[in-house]
Amino acid sequence: MKKSENLMGTKMNNFKSLVRPYVGIVFLFSILYSILGIVRHDHYGSFGADLGFIDQVFWRYSHFDFKGLIGGSHLEFTTLLLFPFYWIWSDPRMLIIFQAFIISLSGIAVFLLARKRNLHIFLCYVILLSYLSFFGVQNALWFDVHSSVWAAAFFMWFIYFLDNGNKKASIITFLLTIGSKENMAAYVFLFCLMYFVVTRKREAFFFTVAAVIYIFFLFQIIFPVTLEKGYVYSSSQGLLTGSPLELFDTTKKRETLFYTLAWVGFIPVMMPLFLIPILGNLGSYFILGREYVAAHEIFMHYRIDLAPLLFSATIFAIAQYKWLNNRVVAVYLLICLLLFQYNLHLPLSYLTKKWFWTRPTSVDDINKVIEYLPKNSSVVAQNNIYPHISQREDIWLLWPDERSFKLSESPCYKKSCYWFRWEKNAKYLIVDLSPEWDIRHLLQNREQFIEALNGLEKLGIIKKYKEAGTSRLYTIEKSPK
Repeated sequence: MKKSENLMGTKMNNFKSLVRPYVGIVFLFSILYSILGIVRHDHYGSFGADLGFIDQVFWRYSHFDFKGLIGGSHLEFTTLLLFPFYWIWSDPRMLIIFQAFIISLSGIAVFLLARKRNLHIFLCYVILLSYLSFFGVQNALWFDVHSSVWAAAFFMWFIYFLDNGNKKASIITFLLTIGSKENMAAYVFLFCLMYFVVTRKREAFFFTVAAVIYIFFLFQIIFPVTLEKGYVYSSSQGLLTGSPLELFDTTKKRETLFYTLAWVGFIPVMMPLFLIPILGNLGSYFILGREYVAAHEIFMHYRIDLAPLLFSATIFAIAQYKWLNNRVVAVYLLICLLLFQYNLHLPLSYLTKKWFWTRPTSVDDINKVIEYLPKNSSVVAQNNIYPHISQREDIWLLWPDERSFKLSESPCYKKSCYWFRWEKNAKYLIVDLSPEWDIRHLLQNREQFIEALNGLEKLGIIKKYKEAGTSRLYTIEKSPK
């Protein structure tokens, strides 16, 4: 009898460990982020340039079509492990839900790391909330689906397992991290190098060397052979050009650096060695990626890979300086979180806004027109329509362009007209001209978009096939070139 009671008691304790408050917080955030992404997608707010592209990759891999695995703009080996999720539900919303859950689950690693370092329990919960609410996380999950999200999640688990001394798990998460996106190996290298200097753990040195070897393998062997034009995100001025002063030389860069450190109350400043990976991460965008200005801000998905570096540094600093390990600092971090959430008007606040839940009037029109599009036909699609029809072999994004004409032959009665281009020949073109869409959805302003579309129609390049409200499906009669 006692044996069965002990067994029952063990099972109850195991169950209780699964329903602890931090697990509930993680589950809540995963639900909120899933809702945020799905509603945006269903309202045609998601984009082909991100969600549509990766949805097509997962769809193709789920059908064992691995064409183009190496040779794109990114190297993302972990998609080979993750695509079986599409056997459960082959839909872009599966990716939205998956990334919401995987980054939220990494919050458990943050909480456990804080507990292992003996942080005050209130601090552990506040740091967990701060991590899950970090502007890099919110903006990345709002802005479609990116491999950098699950790369950051794996990286956070790697840091926890490394610090916890779990060799097998740290090796697995190391491989998952660097295999998720090509730039992650550099951040892992910087972190492991600083971690080795501080702790002298041999495992950290092993991972430092392994990361360097992988970086050399990618950029000296794989990319030169597979990419005809080279790595598109590298600086045209060369790898070793630039100055550390470029970390601060524009207002946007200074704002990003300020908000990054201010989000955690500037606590990582007290651990200068662990600031190096953070500054190295920002430097990869600010200096090496100086030409990609959009990547210098706090918005979109570019700050997600800061999350594991920033919060591990915060935990290590608090553990190092015992006078920080108390409720007062927890309240201070909570105030920082609430202040910047309000000041930056971050995506989680959209859930309380009427406009977020309001369905655009043109959604039904687009859905009607899509019904006339043959399932396996080749098509050119508007940016925000693309991810809704991306599961096909041949689909191309509608890119804005300009074209010169003789004045007597010009469809816009000017020597230069707004125009479109797409990668290859296709049979159909699908667009929606609703004023609800802006430059994010159309990739140019609406007036230019309409002028370009009218020009194609006037010259017989496209011919209207079906129409519903502001939505149009055209047949493509000849190349726009």
